[in-house]
Amino acid sequence: MLPPGSDRPRGETPGALRQTQFKRQNSSSAAAPPPSTVIRSRFRSITEKPPQVAATATAAAESTVARGTKRYFLDDGSPNAAGNGVAPWMLSLETPIRGSKLTSSQSAAALVDTLLRPQKLFSRTPPTVARLSTVGEQSPARSILDSVSRERESIGKIESLRRAAERAKFEAQQVEMERERDREEALRTKQALEADIREYIKRIEKLERDRKWLYEQEQRLIEQRREAEADASAQKARFEMRVEELTRHMRSVQQQADDTKQAMRQMASEHMQEKETLYVRLARAEHTVAETQRQLESHDRSSGDEVGVSALKLRISALERDINSRDEDIADLQQQLAAAKSADVNGDGTSVVTTPARGHVVQLERDLKEQCAYIKAVEQQNQKLLTEVRRLTESAASNAREGEETRALRSKVQRLEAQQEAYAETQAQLDMLKQERDQWIRVFSSDSSENERLHPNSPFAVAKTVSEQRQTIQRLENQIESLKEAADSAHAQLKATISEAQAARQERQRLESVVSAEQQHLAQSENARRHLEREIEFLRDQLRSYDREEATMSTNYDAQKAERIAQLERFIDEQRSWIAERGSADTLPELSGDLLRKYREEAEKAQQELSSVRDEHQMLLRQLETLEKETARLEHQVGAGLGYNPRTTRILQLIDNPSAQDFAIRSEKLAALAAENSALLERIRGLEQQRSGALSDAPPSGAAKDDAPESLPESSPFFHTIDNLRSENRNLTQQLEDSIKLISRYKKEWKRKAAELREVVYSILGYRVDFLANGSVRFTSTYATDIDESFVFTSGDDNLGIMRLSGGGSKAYLMGLSNDIRYWVQERGSIPGFMATITLQGFENQSDQVGIQDQE
Repeated sequence: MLPPGSDRPRGETPGALRQTQFKRQNSSSAAAPPPSTVIRSRFRSITEKPPQVAATATAAAESTVARGTKRYFLDDGSPNAAGNGVAPWMLSLETPIRGSKLTSSQSAAALVDTLLRPQKLFSRTPPTVARLSTVGEQSPARSILDSVSRERESIGKIESLRRAAERAKFEAQQVEMERERDREEALRTKQALEADIREYIKRIEKLERDRKWLYEQEQRLIEQRREAEADASAQKARFEMRVEELTRHMRSVQQQADDTKQAMRQMASEHMQEKETLYVRLARAEHTVAETQRQLESHDRSSGDEVGVSALKLRISALERDINSRDEDIADLQQQLAAAKSADVNGDGTSVVTTPARGHVVQLERDLKEQCAYIKAVEQQNQKLLTEVRRLTESAASNAREGEETRALRSKVQRLEAQQEAYAETQAQLDMLKQERDQWIRVFSSDSSENERLHPNSPFAVAKTVSEQRQTIQRLENQIESLKEAADSAHAQLKATISEAQAARQERQRLESVVSAEQQHLAQSENARRHLEREIEFLRDQLRSYDREEATMSTNYDAQKAERIAQLERFIDEQRSWIAERGSADTLPELSGDLLRKYREEAEKAQQELSSVRDEHQMLLRQLETLEKETARLEHQVGAGLGYNPRTTRILQLIDNPSAQDFAIRSEKLAALAAENSALLERIRGLEQQRSGALSDAPPSGAAKDDAPESLPESSPFFHTIDNLRSENRNLTQQLEDSIKLISRYKKEWKRKAAELREVVYSILGYRVDFLANGSVRFTSTYATDIDESFVFTSGDDNLGIMRLSGGGSKAYLMGLSNDIRYWVQERGSIPGFMATITLQGFENQSDQVGIQDQE
């Protein structure tokens, strides 16, 4: 029968009842019954059987012996038992047997053996009972173990939930901190953006004012240009009208001149005809005179009459007088003709009129005089017309010049628009130069004694001061660059240390999580161990109760029960050994704790290194600030002419020179190689000694393996080689950094010298040189009026430095210079001559434009 207070209600499992009883025992020991009473009642409920089920048990035993199993029907005496006092959880229990039938005590011992057999108690699964099957309900041990496993699972879930809650809380704190940092960063960004916006607003206002001023200037220039264009167009219209009028008048005068020439040609032809007629008549008269003389001579020979002869003589004398008078008239006419510039002279210079003419010569003379007067009048009119033509030609030339001036004015307006922008830039540069001049004046006037010694108006003093200041500034820039490099290296080291600290912190967090998990596992193991200890005590109490009952019930004692007790003792010993093993396994958290302490120490060391690096960084920043102040002071001294005096100062030795650096590097390499050589020699000696010892007494292979060192010593040549390689790597890295700095300085100096060379070429040769990306070179003359007036030269196919003209700024400009290009470049093959010609033409054009502007 069950002890008092142990009646379980209907529907409650034995495992739940046992757990409730166990809780009652732990909560209040005064209210619970003694353990011996409970154990005795449980043992009695297991071992004693009611008489009404004995036959059934015997039949079941007989039927199960052949199968190798024994079926027991037990009664716990509870009111909830199924059947006549038979507990439902003990209706059917099968246990393996060997041999004959078991008694009730043997069945109890077998049951206890099955329930208390050593199992893996910490494998997260309850111990199994061999060949234990329930009919209707589970066994109490199974229920207890299931409840314990559920409690463990619930405890584990609670712990995981607690850890998840802590993790979520920590993450929430981190998120809050990140939000706070983001809020601060957003506030700073907002302030910076507001400052930028204000600055941009100011710049926009300034640009707006400049734009308004430039717009007004542009409008004014546009109005001026419009007025100039209107005046030019009006003047051009007037000139065109005047040219048209003069052209018409010139055409009319030309027509009159043509008509006059035609009339003169007609008159000349008429005069020639009249001359020919006169010449014919004169020849006829001479022929008549000759005939008359012949007749007279013949008449004289034939006739002898004196009267007739006298009459003929009179007639002949009259004719002679008439001929003489006519000869005189002809002579007078010839004189008049000679006075009229020999109008009747032939091409060979001989006179046609050699013989006396007839009476109409006087009329011819009058006609000739009239013609000469008319010719003179025509010549005078021609002179007037030629004068008018010259005047009109000059007027047309002046109109062309005015057109050229108009185009020049247009180009001048365009240049003025460009010069307006250049004027603004020049004005700004002038203001800057004035400020710089004032600064120089203040610098030179800072010290009266120095001004007395080094007057600012002296060019040599100014050049000397500027050169000294440049040298000092260059030296200070080098120092600042070295300090910046040191600061950058410190920053990099600081970042590396911070990353190492973060990695150590993460490793520490990981180890803390591992340690917390191990501690939880340890706590669970400790709880399980205490639970097992309580179970062991409970079993011991059971054994003691068994002993007491055996003392009182000697009839039920047999050898099998004693053997079972011995088995239980062995089980207890096994449990103790297992607990001892668990105790030894509990040293793992201690090892984890040691590892955690080690990582904590490393993290503390890294934190100390981080703090030292931060201190060093702050010190470098302070040193940089000090050097900047020193730079400002030295600049002030250089500006004032103080400090270095080359007449009293002499350089004895350069501290950081290439020879000293090379010697130090070679010395370091030699020392490293000597250390490596000595380490290798020591290693060879040690190997020879080991070899000789191995030959003298050869130990077994296992011992040799045990005696072999697990790691190389620090004096091993391998480490020396690594150190040498590291030092060589550092040297090469330093050389690379030095070469990079040197190359950057060379590039800066090259750019400066190239710009200086370009300015020299521009100022001396008159051409601005621009090197294009494709390897070509653009030359722009200093006298060019437009950016398109340039030339592009490229190298030849063999890239031997022979340049050839490949193009220019605009095609129209090159077409205008086609004659010069053909003459100088193609025919003569002289690019310098072509460039000199272009320079002279540009200079002449600029001089002409300047002269035109001066005339205006």
